[in-house]
Amino acid sequence: MNLKMIGLIIGYIFAIIILFELYEHQLGAVSFFILSVVFFTATYRQKSLKSK
Repeated sequence: MNLKMIGLIIGYIFAIIILFELYEHQLGAVSFFILSVVFFTATYRQKSLKSK
């Protein structure tokens, strides 16, 4: 594994912990909003790659 992959894995684990903590404190809507921003960004990147 290279350094970029290790960084992504650590980032994903960190994000899961944060989202779980928000959910535990009855703030599930905040975690849903964060996930929707992440998915929107991923979709926008895919669409911009296809248009090139």
